[in-house]
Amino acid sequence: MNSNLSCDEIRPLLVLYPYGELSFDEEESVDLHLKSCDACQEERAALAALHATADEAAVEPSLELLSACRQDLRKQVAVIAGAAPSQPFWRRWFGPVAGVSSNWNWVAKPAMAMALVAAGFVGARFAPVPESATTPASASVRNVRFIEPSSDGRVRIVYDEVSQKELAGRVDDRGIREMLLAATRDPDDPALRVDSVEYLKTRSAQEDVRKAFVRALESDPNEGVRLKALEALKPYASQKEVRSALTKVLLADQSATVRTQTIDLLVTTRRNESELAGVLQDMMRREQNTYIRQRGQTALRAMNASLETF
Repeated sequence: MNSNLSCDEIRPLLVLYPYGELSFDEEESVDLHLKSCDACQEERAALAALHATADEAAVEPSLELLSACRQDLRKQVAVIAGAAPSQPFWRRWFGPVAGVSSNWNWVAKPAMAMALVAAGFVGARFAPVPESATTPASASVRNVRFIEPSSDGRVRIVYDEVSQKELAGRVDDRGIREMLLAATRDPDDPALRVDSVEYLKTRSAQEDVRKAFVRALESDPNEGVRLKALEALKPYASQKEVRSALTKVLLADQSATVRTQTIDLLVTTRRNESELAGVLQDMMRREQNTYIRQRGQTALRAMNASLETF
């Protein structure tokens, strides 16, 4: 984290600061700079007033169009930022278009910066809003940041949309459940994915929840998330889709802990011993871990299955 950024470096960040578009280090740099810089505090206040004025006339955007606009905006920012490194970022953007002189006054910059952000969102703000867009459930434009339980059985969720918002309710509430399902797919925060599985595990009887756990078990890059999903799926280990996932995990997962617990679950819930024996024998032909091989052999002997194929 760089805590010594200049005003010229901080001010472009102030435009995206309220929208949650900065990295953690950038947000920290802005916060530290604002504590000691009156000029940038005034700049931020001017931007906040402009945002408030725009929000008074805001219309909830289409989720799909908003996501596309934001992606396009980020691409354009990256292209322009790399086009002429000898000039300040916002001077390169607005200078050629507006004929701005080299002594451009920063008093005019908040309006210009807000115009840039508005350009990215204008199409979405005036597009028809589908009914599904009114429920805070899509992961396409939202990032779940925090999950917290309360003593009355409700769950509090803090998440990002255009700006950070909060949703509270019970796990069975549609918005809460769908937000938790979205959190199971968060690509950046494995701890958040673990928490979301934990809160949903008592709802595994619901097909969409169970499918989310199967997906996490098969493909989540974090071992802790896969173990949590495996635990949640234990009551349904005899179901075809879950058993198929367990077989894939046993043969392909990179974690010895996950594979060991998968063996135990398959053996505990076996229905077709010949099918399970075939899976274990297939595993034994590939398995390099001595302990897991021993567990597999023990299971095969308990079923009186042949060890000759190894």
